[in-house]
Amino acid sequence: MADVILDSVLDIIKTVPILFVVYFVVGWLETRADAVTRVVTTAEPLSPLIGALVGAIPQCGFSVGCSALYCRRFLGPAALIAVFLSTSDEAIPVLLANGAEQWKTVLLLLAVKLVVAIVAGYFFYFFVFRTRLSEMDLPDEELDTEEIDVSCNCVECSGGSLLGFAISRTVTTCLYLLVTMVILNLIVYAVGTDTLSKFLLNGTIFQPVLCALIGLIPGCAVSVLLTELFVSGAISFGGAIAGLSAGAGFGFLLLFTDAPDRREAMKIIACTYLAAVAAGVILQLLL
Repeated sequence: MADVILDSVLDIIKTVPILFVVYFVVGWLETRADAVTRVVTTAEPLSPLIGALVGAIPQCGFSVGCSALYCRRFLGPAALIAVFLSTSDEAIPVLLANGAEQWKTVLLLLAVKLVVAIVAGYFFYFFVFRTRLSEMDLPDEELDTEEIDVSCNCVECSGGSLLGFAISRTVTTCLYLLVTMVILNLIVYAVGTDTLSKFLLNGTIFQPVLCALIGLIPGCAVSVLLTELFVSGAISFGGAIAGLSAGAGFGFLLLFTDAPDRREAMKIIACTYLAAVAAGVILQLLL
Protein backbone atom coordinates (compact mmCIF):
# COMPACT_ATOMS: atom_id res chain seq x y z
CA MET A 1 0.00 0.00 0.00
CA ALA A 2 2.89 2.34 0.74
CA ASP A 3 4.20 1.68 -2.77
CA VAL A 4 0.81 2.58 -4.24
CA ILE A 5 0.78 5.92 -2.42
CA LEU A 6 4.40 6.58 -3.38
CA ASP A 7 3.68 5.84 -7.03
CA SER A 8 0.75 8.27 -6.94
CA VAL A 9 2.95 11.00 -5.49
CA LEU A 10 5.68 10.38 -8.08
CA ASP A 11 3.15 10.53 -10.90
CA ILE A 12 1.94 13.91 -9.67
CA ILE A 13 5.49 15.23 -9.22
CA LYS A 14 6.26 14.39 -12.86
CA THR A 15 3.20 16.38 -13.91
CA VAL A 16 3.98 19.52 -11.88
CA PRO A 17 6.50 21.16 -14.30
CA ILE A 18 4.23 20.72 -17.31
CA LEU A 19 1.17 21.99 -15.44
CA PHE A 20 3.09 25.05 -14.23
CA VAL A 21 4.31 25.89 -17.73
CA VAL A 22 0.84 25.35 -19.21
CA TYR A 23 -0.89 27.55 -16.63
CA PHE A 24 1.77 30.24 -17.04
CA VAL A 25 1.26 30.18 -20.81
CA VAL A 26 -2.53 30.15 -20.37
CA GLY A 27 -2.32 33.21 -18.14
CA TRP A 28 -0.11 34.99 -20.66
CA LEU A 29 -2.49 34.09 -23.50
CA GLU A 30 -5.45 35.48 -21.59
CA THR A 31 -3.74 38.86 -21.27
CA ARG A 32 -3.47 39.01 -25.06
CA ALA A 33 -6.89 37.69 -25.92
CA ASP A 34 -7.43 39.56 -29.20
CA ALA A 35 -4.28 38.36 -30.94
CA VAL A 36 -4.49 34.85 -29.47
CA THR A 37 -8.12 34.42 -30.56
CA ARG A 38 -7.21 35.27 -34.14
CA VAL A 39 -4.29 32.84 -34.21
CA VAL A 40 -6.18 29.99 -32.51
CA THR A 41 -9.22 30.21 -34.75
CA THR A 42 -7.07 30.48 -37.89
CA ALA A 43 -5.00 27.40 -37.01
CA GLU A 44 -7.97 25.35 -35.81
CA PRO A 45 -8.33 23.19 -39.00
CA LEU A 46 -4.86 21.78 -38.24
CA SER A 47 -5.58 21.27 -34.53
CA PRO A 48 -6.44 17.51 -34.65
CA LEU A 49 -3.15 16.81 -36.46
CA ILE A 50 -1.15 18.99 -34.08
CA GLY A 51 -2.95 17.49 -31.08
CA ALA A 52 -2.14 13.95 -32.22
CA LEU A 53 1.55 14.82 -32.66
CA VAL A 54 1.75 16.51 -29.25
CA GLY A 55 -0.01 13.61 -27.55
CA ALA A 56 2.47 11.14 -29.05
CA ILE A 57 5.24 12.60 -26.88
CA PRO A 58 5.74 10.00 -24.12
CA GLN A 59 4.91 12.20 -21.12
CA CYS A 60 1.76 11.86 -19.04
CA GLY A 61 1.58 15.58 -18.28
CA PHE A 62 0.70 16.68 -21.81
CA SER A 63 -2.86 15.37 -21.61
CA VAL A 64 -3.39 17.45 -18.48
CA GLY A 65 -1.89 20.51 -20.10
CA CYS A 66 -4.08 20.17 -23.17
CA SER A 67 -7.14 19.70 -20.96
CA ALA A 68 -6.26 23.00 -19.29
CA LEU A 69 -5.98 24.67 -22.70
CA TYR A 70 -9.39 23.28 -23.68
CA CYS A 71 -10.98 24.48 -20.43
CA ARG A 72 -9.67 27.98 -21.23
CA ARG A 73 -11.07 27.70 -24.79
CA PHE A 74 -7.65 27.75 -26.47
CA LEU A 75 -8.13 24.21 -27.82
CA GLY A 76 -11.12 22.60 -29.52
CA PRO A 77 -12.79 19.36 -28.37
CA ALA A 78 -11.76 17.32 -31.43
CA ALA A 79 -8.11 18.34 -30.97
CA LEU A 80 -8.30 17.34 -27.30
CA ILE A 81 -9.66 13.91 -28.28
CA ALA A 82 -6.73 13.52 -30.69
CA VAL A 83 -4.35 14.31 -27.81
CA PHE A 84 -6.04 11.77 -25.55
CA LEU A 85 -5.99 9.02 -28.20
CA SER A 86 -2.30 9.44 -29.07
CA THR A 87 -1.11 9.74 -25.46
CA SER A 88 0.80 6.67 -24.28
CA ASP A 89 1.97 7.84 -20.86
CA GLU A 90 4.46 5.29 -19.49
CA ALA A 91 3.85 2.59 -22.11
CA ILE A 92 6.97 3.31 -24.15
CA PRO A 93 9.46 3.26 -21.24
CA VAL A 94 7.85 0.08 -19.90
CA LEU A 95 8.11 -1.64 -23.28
CA LEU A 96 11.76 -0.67 -23.71
CA ALA A 97 12.51 -1.84 -20.17
CA ASN A 98 11.42 -5.33 -21.25
CA GLY A 99 14.26 -5.64 -23.75
CA ALA A 100 15.86 -3.88 -26.70
CA GLU A 101 13.89 -6.06 -29.12
CA GLN A 102 10.74 -4.21 -28.08
CA TRP A 103 11.66 -1.14 -30.17
CA LYS A 104 9.69 -2.54 -33.14
CA THR A 105 6.62 -2.85 -30.94
CA VAL A 106 7.18 0.73 -29.71
CA LEU A 107 7.31 2.08 -33.27
CA LEU A 108 4.21 0.10 -34.25
CA LEU A 109 2.36 1.27 -31.15
CA LEU A 110 3.22 4.93 -31.80
CA ALA A 111 2.31 4.69 -35.50
CA VAL A 112 -1.04 2.99 -34.89
CA LYS A 113 -2.05 5.36 -32.09
CA LEU A 114 -1.02 8.37 -34.19
CA VAL A 115 -3.14 7.21 -37.13
CA VAL A 116 -6.09 6.48 -34.83
CA ALA A 117 -5.78 9.92 -33.22
CA ILE A 118 -5.60 11.80 -36.53
CA VAL A 119 -8.46 9.89 -38.20
CA ALA A 120 -10.73 10.06 -35.16
CA GLY A 121 -9.79 13.67 -34.46
CA TYR A 122 -10.83 14.83 -37.91
CA PHE A 123 -13.94 12.64 -37.88
CA PHE A 124 -15.13 14.28 -34.67
CA TYR A 125 -14.01 17.70 -35.94
CA PHE A 126 -16.19 17.52 -39.05
CA PHE A 127 -19.12 15.38 -37.95
CA VAL A 128 -19.59 15.64 -34.18
CA PHE A 129 -18.21 18.88 -32.74
CA ARG A 130 -19.32 21.27 -35.44
CA THR A 131 -19.14 24.39 -33.29
CA ARG A 132 -15.80 26.07 -33.95
CA LEU A 133 -13.69 28.06 -31.50
CA SER A 134 -14.53 31.21 -33.46
CA GLU A 135 -18.19 30.65 -32.55
CA MET A 136 -17.53 30.02 -28.85
CA ASP A 137 -17.46 32.51 -26.01
CA LEU A 138 -13.82 33.47 -26.31
CA PRO A 139 -12.30 36.57 -24.66
CA ASP A 140 -12.72 39.57 -26.95
CA GLU A 141 -10.75 42.20 -25.08
CA GLU A 142 -7.59 42.67 -23.01
CA LEU A 143 -7.83 41.74 -19.34
CA ASP A 144 -7.92 44.61 -16.87
CA THR A 145 -5.51 43.48 -14.17
CA GLU A 146 -6.52 46.37 -11.91
CA GLU A 147 -9.95 44.85 -11.31
CA ILE A 148 -9.55 41.71 -9.23
CA ASP A 149 -12.44 39.25 -9.05
CA VAL A 150 -11.81 36.71 -6.28
CA SER A 151 -14.65 34.49 -7.51
CA CYS A 152 -12.86 33.17 -10.62
CA ASN A 153 -9.68 31.27 -11.46
CA CYS A 154 -7.91 33.75 -13.71
CA VAL A 155 -4.95 36.12 -13.74
CA GLU A 156 -6.90 38.90 -12.05
CA CYS A 157 -7.43 36.63 -9.02
CA SER A 158 -3.68 36.65 -8.46
CA GLY A 159 -3.39 40.42 -8.50
CA GLY A 160 -2.43 40.48 -12.16
CA SER A 161 0.61 38.27 -11.51
CA LEU A 162 1.20 35.54 -14.07
CA LEU A 163 3.57 33.77 -11.69
CA GLY A 164 1.05 33.84 -8.86
CA PHE A 165 -1.71 32.57 -11.15
CA ALA A 166 0.46 29.70 -12.44
CA ILE A 167 1.59 28.65 -8.95
CA SER A 168 -1.92 28.86 -7.49
CA ARG A 169 -3.56 26.83 -10.25
CA THR A 170 -0.74 24.26 -10.30
CA VAL A 171 -0.88 23.66 -6.53
CA THR A 172 -4.69 23.45 -6.48
CA THR A 173 -4.84 21.05 -9.42
CA CYS A 174 -2.03 18.83 -8.13
CA LEU A 175 -3.62 18.49 -4.70
CA TYR A 176 -6.91 17.45 -6.27
CA LEU A 177 -5.18 15.00 -8.61
CA LEU A 178 -3.12 13.52 -5.78
CA VAL A 179 -6.11 12.75 -3.57
CA THR A 180 -8.06 11.27 -6.47
CA MET A 181 -5.11 9.22 -7.72
CA VAL A 182 -4.37 7.71 -4.31
CA ILE A 183 -7.98 6.55 -4.02
CA LEU A 184 -8.07 5.09 -7.55
CA ASN A 185 -4.69 3.38 -7.24
CA LEU A 186 -5.70 1.82 -3.92
CA ILE A 187 -8.82 0.42 -5.60
CA VAL A 188 -6.73 -1.09 -8.43
CA TYR A 189 -4.30 -2.47 -5.82
CA ALA A 190 -7.16 -4.05 -3.88
CA VAL A 191 -8.61 -5.67 -7.00
CA GLY A 192 -5.23 -7.06 -8.11
CA THR A 193 -3.64 -7.54 -11.52
CA ASP A 194 -4.50 -11.24 -11.70
CA THR A 195 -8.19 -10.47 -11.28
CA LEU A 196 -7.97 -7.74 -13.91
CA SER A 197 -6.25 -10.13 -16.32
CA LYS A 198 -9.07 -12.67 -15.97
CA PHE A 199 -11.65 -9.92 -16.29
CA LEU A 200 -10.18 -8.78 -19.62
CA LEU A 201 -11.23 -11.99 -21.44
CA ASN A 202 -8.06 -12.70 -23.36
CA GLY A 203 -8.60 -13.87 -26.95
CA THR A 204 -12.16 -12.58 -27.36
CA ILE A 205 -13.55 -9.73 -29.44
CA PHE A 206 -14.82 -8.11 -26.26
CA GLN A 207 -11.34 -7.60 -24.84
CA PRO A 208 -10.80 -4.13 -26.42
CA VAL A 209 -14.12 -3.00 -24.92
CA LEU A 210 -12.98 -4.01 -21.43
CA CYS A 211 -9.40 -2.77 -21.89
CA ALA A 212 -10.72 0.63 -22.93
CA LEU A 213 -12.82 0.74 -19.75
CA ILE A 214 -9.68 0.08 -17.71
CA GLY A 215 -7.90 2.77 -19.72
CA LEU A 216 -10.46 5.35 -18.64
CA ILE A 217 -9.15 5.10 -15.07
CA PRO A 218 -7.03 8.27 -14.66
CA GLY A 219 -3.33 7.98 -13.93
CA CYS A 220 -0.03 6.85 -15.39
CA ALA A 221 -0.18 3.60 -13.41
CA VAL A 222 -2.96 2.32 -15.66
CA SER A 223 -0.78 2.58 -18.79
CA VAL A 224 1.95 0.66 -16.95
CA LEU A 225 -0.55 -2.04 -15.97
CA LEU A 226 -1.92 -2.41 -19.51
CA THR A 227 1.56 -2.51 -21.02
CA GLU A 228 2.73 -5.17 -18.58
CA LEU A 229 -0.38 -7.24 -19.34
CA PHE A 230 0.39 -6.93 -23.06
CA VAL A 231 4.04 -7.92 -22.64
CA SER A 232 3.04 -10.94 -20.55
CA GLY A 233 0.51 -12.02 -23.20
CA ALA A 234 -2.53 -11.46 -21.01
CA ILE A 235 -4.02 -9.03 -23.54
CA SER A 236 -3.66 -8.75 -27.33
CA PHE A 237 -2.21 -5.88 -29.33
CA GLY A 238 -5.74 -4.75 -30.13
CA GLY A 239 -6.60 -4.77 -26.45
CA ALA A 240 -3.45 -2.81 -25.63
CA ILE A 241 -4.24 -0.20 -28.29
CA ALA A 242 -7.81 0.15 -27.00
CA GLY A 243 -6.70 0.54 -23.39
CA LEU A 244 -3.80 2.89 -24.07
CA SER A 245 -5.85 4.99 -26.50
CA ALA A 246 -8.67 5.41 -23.99
CA GLY A 247 -6.18 6.29 -21.25
CA ALA A 248 -5.43 9.98 -20.94
CA GLY A 249 -3.46 10.11 -17.72
CA PHE A 250 -4.83 12.87 -15.51
CA GLY A 251 -6.45 14.61 -18.48
CA PHE A 252 -9.95 13.29 -17.79
CA LEU A 253 -9.81 14.42 -14.16
CA LEU A 254 -8.91 18.00 -15.01
CA LEU A 255 -11.38 18.04 -17.88
CA PHE A 256 -14.28 16.94 -15.71
CA THR A 257 -13.32 19.35 -12.93
CA ASP A 258 -12.64 22.57 -14.88
CA ALA A 259 -14.56 22.17 -18.16
CA PRO A 260 -16.93 25.11 -18.82
CA ASP A 261 -19.53 22.66 -20.17
CA ARG A 262 -19.81 19.37 -18.26
CA ARG A 263 -22.03 17.79 -20.93
CA GLU A 264 -19.45 18.49 -23.62
CA ALA A 265 -16.74 17.14 -21.30
CA MET A 266 -18.65 13.86 -20.95
CA LYS A 267 -19.14 13.82 -24.72
CA ILE A 268 -15.38 14.18 -25.23
CA ILE A 269 -14.68 11.28 -22.86
CA ALA A 270 -17.34 9.13 -24.56
CA CYS A 271 -15.94 9.87 -28.03
CA THR A 272 -12.44 9.02 -26.86
CA TYR A 273 -13.67 5.72 -25.46
CA LEU A 274 -15.65 4.80 -28.60
CA ALA A 275 -12.73 5.62 -30.91
CA ALA A 276 -10.38 3.53 -28.75
CA VAL A 277 -12.79 0.57 -28.77
CA ALA A 278 -13.28 0.82 -32.54
CA ALA A 279 -9.52 0.84 -33.15
CA GLY A 280 -8.99 -2.09 -30.79
CA VAL A 281 -11.78 -4.20 -32.29
CA ILE A 282 -10.56 -3.59 -35.85
CA LEU A 283 -7.03 -4.64 -34.88
CA GLN A 284 -8.41 -7.65 -33.00
CA LEU A 285 -10.18 -8.79 -36.18
CA LEU A 286 -7.23 -8.10 -38.47
CA LEU A 287 -4.55 -9.66 -36.30
